[in-house]
Amino acid sequence: MGLMHKFIQHIESFFTAHPAERYFIACSGGVDSMALANGMLKAELPIELVHVNYGLRGQDSDDDQLFLETWCKSNNIQLHTKRVNLHEYLTENGGNLQHEARKVRYAFFEELQNTKGGKIVLAHHADDQAETFLLNLARGGGMMGLSGMIEANGEYLRPLLPFRKEEIVQKAVEFGWTWREDRSNSESKYSRNKLRNIILPKLVENHPDIVDQINFVMRVFQSSQELLEHTISTLINEFSETNTIPIDTYVSLSEFEKIELLRQLEIPLGYLDEVNKLANSEKGKVVHLSGKKKRKIIREANTLFIEEETNDDKLLGKLIIQELPSPPEEFNKSAIYLDPDRIVGTLHLRFWQIGDRMKPIGMKGSKLVSDILKDAKVLHHLRKKQCVVTDDERILWCVGFSVSREAMANEGQACIKVTVND
Repeated sequence: MGLMHKFIQHIESFFTAHPAERYFIACSGGVDSMALANGMLKAELPIELVHVNYGLRGQDSDDDQLFLETWCKSNNIQLHTKRVNLHEYLTENGGNLQHEARKVRYAFFEELQNTKGGKIVLAHHADDQAETFLLNLARGGGMMGLSGMIEANGEYLRPLLPFRKEEIVQKAVEFGWTWREDRSNSESKYSRNKLRNIILPKLVENHPDIVDQINFVMRVFQSSQELLEHTISTLINEFSETNTIPIDTYVSLSEFEKIELLRQLEIPLGYLDEVNKLANSEKGKVVHLSGKKKRKIIREANTLFIEEETNDDKLLGKLIIQELPSPPEEFNKSAIYLDPDRIVGTLHLRFWQIGDRMKPIGMKGSKLVSDILKDAKVLHHLRKKQCVVTDDERILWCVGFSVSREAMANEGQACIKVTVND
C-alpha cells in the first residue's frame, strides 16, 4: 500500500500547488486517465470528467462512454461528453486523424473551461514524455520540442509526468480500479504507436533506465527553454514597439535562440533557412510568410522588418484641393501650392513606380523618384507606400519629399493648395 499512498500524496501536494475551483479531467476510460480520476477522487478534489467519443471504433467507442457514465454516476461526478464522427469529418475535409482528433478535444476542453472556469487535467506520464522526445528528435523539433510537456502550462495540468506507465498500471491494479483497454493503442499504424509498441520497449529491454534518463534530459531542456524564452521575450518586447529586429542582434543569436525567436514571432520553423539568408542578403530583399497571418520580412540596411501583407489600395490616401487667393509666405512639406493654369488635365494620386521621374525645385534637369527616396534614406518597407501627385502628363509632387518646378504657383497669384489625407 506504500506505493499507493505515495501516489495519493503526490496528487494532494501537486494540486495544493495548483489550486482551482474545479478540475476537468480529460478521460478516455483508459488506465492512465482512470488512475488519475480515481486518485483525484480519493484526494477529495472538485473534479468533473470530460470525454470525447470520436466514433472511430464502433461499439467499442460507445462502451468507453458507457463505462465512464457508469463510473461518474456511482461516484456522483459530472461527465461532459462530446460526440463527433471523425471518419466522416476526415472524408469530407481531409487532414491527419490524430491531429484533427486533438484539435476537437482541445477545443472542447477550452469551451468548458471558458464557460465554467477551472483547470484542465491531462493524464500524460513519463513514457508519453519519452515518446514525445524521440518523435521530436526525429523531426528536428528544436529545444521547445525536446523539452516536452510541462507539469503546469497555463490552464493545463499534468500531474502524472513523474510516473512510468508500469507504475500507474501497478497502482490501478493494487487499488482495484477498473479501466477500458483501447485496442487502437495496440495498432502500430501511427508513428507514435509504433514508437510505443515496438521501438521504446526494445530500447527499454537493452537500457532499462532509458525512460528516466530521457525524462531527466527533458527537465534540463525545460530549464534551458525557460531561460531561452526569457532571453528572447526581452528581444520581442523591443520588437513589438518597432516591428524590427537589428541584423547584428539576429546574427549573434545561437541556432536555438533563432528557433525560439521564430516560435515567439509565430513564424513557421521551416522559414529558418530563408530568414538566415535574408539576414545576409542585400537591402530590399523580401521573404513572404504563409500562415494565419499573412506577413513578410523585409531586409533593411541594419534591420529585419516584419509587417502584414496589406491591400495596397487601402494605403492610398485622398487628394484634398483648396483654392487660395495666393500662396502663403511660409510653407512646409505637408502641402504644395500649384498654378491651376499650368496643370495639364486633372490631378491624380497614385503609388510611385520604377522609372518615375520629376523636375524638383532647386535643381536643373530631372531626378528619379527612387533616387529622391534613397537620398532621403526612406526605409525599403516604407518606399512601396510612397505616393506621387501627377497631372495627366507629369509628376508634380513626391509627397512629403520633393515638389516639381513645373506647375508651381507664383507669389501673389491665385493658386490651389494640395494636401494628401491618410
